[in-house]
Amino acid sequence: MGARDRIAYIRGLLDAGSAAGGPAQTLFSAIVEALEALADENEELRGKLSEQQKAIDDLIFVCEELDADLADVESCLEIDGVEEPDGEDLKEDDLDSEYCETVCPSCGLHFFCHSSLLTEDGEAECPDCACRFRPEVTPEDAGDESDG
Repeated sequence: MGARDRIAYIRGLLDAGSAAGGPAQTLFSAIVEALEALADENEELRGKLSEQQKAIDDLIFVCEELDADLADVESCLEIDGVEEPDGEDLKEDDLDSEYCETVCPSCGLHFFCHSSLLTEDGEAECPDCACRFRPEVTPEDAGDESDG
């Protein structure tokens, strides 16, 4: 028997009691009304808890999917100590030498441009405004190029 059923049973006993009422009857009626209010609030909270649990389950599912997708991306990149076919570890410096940091002269967007994205003329295309321009080599990049 749930709380709502027990409260209904007490309400029935009170209603079947003396018709005269009196202070005891008034007290017991007030207690039953308080219990009914608590039961209503309890049902409302259970409903909200159920909704929250469903939302949490949905978020867990999305996080698991994202984790699986991230694992796929990491395996495709083969970074973090995975050896390249020639036997050398892939280093962060190797990745840096393939990218140049540049600023679009048209919209001012700062971005990194991979060497494979440059046109045959050595121009880059801004991902924001599609402006084509020749990336400038910064002194830091020039030092890297002279090293080797």
